[in-house]
Amino acid sequence: MVMESSENQGLIQFSFETFGIKCGNEIYATRSQIQNLYKVPKKTLADNIAILKKDGLVVGAKIRPEVNDRKQRLQEAFNLDEIFRIGFRLSSDVAIHLQKYASNLLKEKAMELNERNKSLRIENDRLWDKLDRQDLY
Repeated sequence: MVMESSENQGLIQFSFETFGIKCGNEIYATRSQIQNLYKVPKKTLADNIAILKKDGLVVGAKIRPEVNDRKQRLQEAFNLDEIFRIGFRLSSDVAIHLQKYASNLLKEKAMELNERNKSLRIENDRLWDKLDRQDLY
């Protein structure tokens, strides 16, 4: 995933292939991984997660990732949807790039859907006209 900023022409490159903890098809991240991702202080992250939990927007899961010493410790982790929700609450440079990237992506998809809808309406009108002509004869 590459996120672009039009203000300073900077690029942030990020790959979810090497990020977080994989469990089946899900990607989870601990608080420290999210803190490193968004480049925010621990307290800022904790405060924002607490607000999101209070609002019911994030829950967190208790997982046991295997660490280097082969011990499994119970840790709170957040799935990819929750990681994005947390990022949308933050105002770090990385979080702002993510917000702009997501907004642009949504705009592009909305425009594509609008164009597809227009094409379908034109095709639908053409077919109704054809049926109307057939009814006349």
